[in-house]
Amino acid sequence: MDTLNFDGSCDPNPGGIMGFGWVINWSSGKTPTEGSKEKKPSSVNTNNVAEYTALKEGILAYLKFGGKGPLQVYGDSRLVINQMSGKWKINNPNLAEINKQISSTINKSGLQVKFGWIPREQNSMADRLAMPKSSSKNSANIPSKASPVRPEERRFVADVNSSPVSPQLKLSINELNTSSSPGFKSFAQLKTGGMDAFSRKRLDELQKEVGEKASVIVQKEFPDNVSHQASVLRWMLRGLAMDLAIRKVKVDIEISKKKKR
Repeated sequence: MDTLNFDGSCDPNPGGIMGFGWVINWSSGKTPTEGSKEKKPSSVNTNNVAEYTALKEGILAYLKFGGKGPLQVYGDSRLVINQMSGKWKINNPNLAEINKQISSTINKSGLQVKFGWIPREQNSMADRLAMPKSSSKNSANIPSKASPVRPEERRFVADVNSSPVSPQLKLSINELNTSSSPGFKSFAQLKTGGMDAFSRKRLDELQKEVGEKASVIVQKEFPDNVSHQASVLRWMLRGLAMDLAIRKVKVDIEISKKKKR
């Protein structure tokens, strides 16, 4: 069976340059086909849009080069794979439109397609192709892990602009995500304002939504406290950057300790 691996990126996310990459491996044994494209910065650009667009471009390339199927599609985006498989609902209109375009292309071509999720480590070729050449992540001046994370280098598991949270919370999260050095007070003042779509979700549900890589990072930060792990994942799903979500929970822990004294 022919296979298609795809990946997309937006740097910075949201609003930055989008890159799309795909790799087609042919069951006939011919040389794999690689492809990549970029799109200039735009307010509608996000990592999720980039992932979806990469899949769209990959399938179009597959058909262009004579692919007849059946085709096994692999990607490290749980969102795209589960939505294309019909397992998850699509709440974002931009993603819904691209999903519709992909489904239409598949149906019109009569292509038999199966979708499967894989860890990012197994999607390295597509991941490399998806990195825009002008991306800050391709620069030799990337700081070490010990250095503060710059806004353009932050990683996300959800787009705050598409997250089911209040407008005020979206504004607060966007301010933190774009700040180069948010202070203790900024994290202390970040509140949900009540229960939201993520408040009652269990740790296993949250881990499923954010994916294995983010879950492992959080487990290493809070190895002995599943409640803290769940809190971090909730903030990630609300749209807070991964490093900031971890810091937010650490600030909350420090505040809680001071209150008990």
